[in-house]
Amino acid sequence: MILSTAVVIFASHQVQAIATPIMRQYALESLIRVPAHITLMFPFVPYEQLDEAVHTIQSICSNIAPFDITLSGYGQFPGVIFMQPANPEPIKAVFHEFYDSFPLYPPYGGAFGNNLHPHLTVGEFKNEDEQRSVWLPDYAPITFQAERIHLIYGIHREPLPWLTHSVIQFAG
Repeated sequence: MILSTAVVIFASHQVQAIATPIMRQYALESLIRVPAHITLMFPFVPYEQLDEAVHTIQSICSNIAPFDITLSGYGQFPGVIFMQPANPEPIKAVFHEFYDSFPLYPPYGGAFGNNLHPHLTVGEFKNEDEQRSVWLPDYAPITFQAERIHLIYGIHREPLPWLTHSVIQFAG
């Protein structure tokens, strides 16, 4: 069994109330693993190195002020539909702080380059026809404050819940 790790921002309860019913219908296995979230780093360090990484992450987070994230509307990638941050720049700035310290861990293993496209996945699809046929509820823009990150771990692609290793507060 190989454990994977990630750095995420969990969405607020207000966002979960909208995202969870959509995920139950269109991304159930992801929902079983991890509640609605915005990924900052995945895959992250090997599980055996996570304790060491915590110290670096704590140092980075001590210099980051809490910030607002507003989700507004939906976006999509091939096979994925997501709730979209209205202003992804603060999320990207936090990602770059982490990536500068952990350059061996580009987002999604570098499959899409070394830049993060912040998003909150609510649907995963096997084909374009399935993705095109989805009906998503409208929602008013939702703003929540990112005050902390979670270092989580679990078995990638297995429908088992991931666990929190550490919760690290931003400065504030």
